[in-house]
Amino acid sequence: MWQSIGDLVPKSIKKAGIEKSVSDTMVCQEFDRIAKHILGEQAKKCRAVYVKDRVLWIAVLSNSLSNELAMYEQDIMKALADKFGSSRVAGLRFMV
Repeated sequence: MWQSIGDLVPKSIKKAGIEKSVSDTMVCQEFDRIAKHILGEQAKKCRAVYVKDRVLWIAVLSNSLSNELAMYEQDIMKALADKFGSSRVAGLRFMV
């Protein structure tokens, strides 16, 4: 009997033991989308790198860009919580 891919993929990810890695990647992709919405073209100068201990690490090319993102931290955190739940990401850290 045929099963939909939508049913098979989550089961396969969990079975392979890569559920957390996939979730981390999705959080990083969502941050990149949010940053583009907030910063426009400047978003090309920052990138979510990884999630460790519930902290999302973001690489930025300048201190001014990290300061601008820090001003929007609450909005970013709310958007991430809406998509992934409030316990997924507890904070942001910037790497210049």
